[in-house]
Amino acid sequence: MRGHGTDNDLEMVMPRGKSVAVLPELAAGLAPLAAACSVADVAAVARAVAALDNSRQQGVLDHGLAVAAYLQGLGIEQAQLGRLLRRCPRLFSWPSEERAGVLFSVLMRLGLSAGQAADCFERYPPAAGMPSFKPAIAVLAPLMAAGSKSGSRTGEQLLGDLLKQQPGGVQLLQRGTAALQRNLDNLLQLGLSKQQMKTVLLRNPALLAKSPEHLAKLEAVLQQELGADHQLWVKVLHRAARVASCSDATVRQRTQALVAEFGKEEALRMVGNAPVLLSIDVIVWRLAMAVWRLCSVSDPLAVACNSPSLLLLDWLNPSRLANLLVLQRLLQWKPSAAHVIERYGSYVKHSPQKLVGRLLYLEQLGLLQQLVADKRAARREWRQSQKQPSAGKQAAGEPAFISVSDVATLAPARFAGLVHDAQAWLSEDSELVSSSPSFEEFSEGLHQLPAWQRLWADAEAGVAELKQQLPPELLRAGVSGRQGKHGGIGGSGSD
Repeated sequence: MRGHGTDNDLEMVMPRGKSVAVLPELAAGLAPLAAACSVADVAAVARAVAALDNSRQQGVLDHGLAVAAYLQGLGIEQAQLGRLLRRCPRLFSWPSEERAGVLFSVLMRLGLSAGQAADCFERYPPAAGMPSFKPAIAVLAPLMAAGSKSGSRTGEQLLGDLLKQQPGGVQLLQRGTAALQRNLDNLLQLGLSKQQMKTVLLRNPALLAKSPEHLAKLEAVLQQELGADHQLWVKVLHRAARVASCSDATVRQRTQALVAEFGKEEALRMVGNAPVLLSIDVIVWRLAMAVWRLCSVSDPLAVACNSPSLLLLDWLNPSRLANLLVLQRLLQWKPSAAHVIERYGSYVKHSPQKLVGRLLYLEQLGLLQQLVADKRAARREWRQSQKQPSAGKQAAGEPAFISVSDVATLAPARFAGLVHDAQAWLSEDSELVSSSPSFEEFSEGLHQLPAWQRLWADAEAGVAELKQQLPPELLRAGVSGRQGKHGGIGGSGSD
């Protein structure tokens, strides 16, 4: 915003709710540092630095160029250096040996590259003061090493692996040892094993920043609104730790909405099967059900109750619709969109590169005739036609049937074996079978195939059509619900 009633009408920033002027001389003094970091927008750098207290502003002017040179010497690229300056100007306000050098050296000893360490600070700037990471590492490293199957890798190296995957975990390193140990002890007492804790932290380090009191409030909400027992709460923490970053009011609103829509007993069962339901905005699953209705699903409530994880999907993503369309078009029994959602909805979530790609691959090999809705029923029918025993091991000459589940879920090696068996059954020419391209070879040119391009264009058109039919307020709220941020490690725990 701009100040008023002054001769120069200075640009203003609002650090900690207080209006502060961005003085022209500050911007002028920062110009060489901005240039050294390849930042063309000097005003943006000035605004970031103006949000610091006066001593840190002067520190950036005094030490910024030397810190930038030090970071460049570590191998940090210009583009990232510029982002780091705008996001974390405080890092440039001390001599490098007092702050940047200390912080980067600790993370690099954990196994991070300089760029990965910069990514941590770029996304999650260190708090004021000069944090020492070593006390927190002394708490976290033994946890990471507990029950490790990583051979000779130390707890420190495993902690480094966590930070590479979840840069937000760097905020844990800034927390007091006592608070960190208290939170860890509480989670273990609640029923999470150390191995489960490691798994959770790799997905959501924020869980370890949540106080026992905050977690107790959330558990009480689940008990009050759903009648949930303690074991369900442990499952939620294990499988949907992001819920711990919500406020108790948010969790209450989400549970009450589920109860209002599905009933208390059914809502409890759904959360038990798909705890992540509590980590998404209510509008997300309401939008999913609205899309199902447009696809002529006769009983969306039943689909949701039977497969609550389908409520988590963004059904207006072209990837989802491409998967739905390919199942409609290439399965021999030509299921409707409603039937695909009801019967094969759990496969629609897979990457089109996998599901669409594999089905187009089977089509190219002439194996679509081997696709069946029910392998057991197909085998039984074939055996009856051949007057073979209906039970027992695979009969001689029995076809190599392929199910939709095989296409969507099998690991690459098993899928390749199934394809080979189906080819061998259909063809007596073993050389023809062995010369067929592998799926990996086929998928390299997948996006250039006319069939893929037609399918993707139809999926995008289908999404546009669905959006036109949805109520605008539901569509807007759905986009907002998916973009909403959850409380961070250092946050208050509210969405």
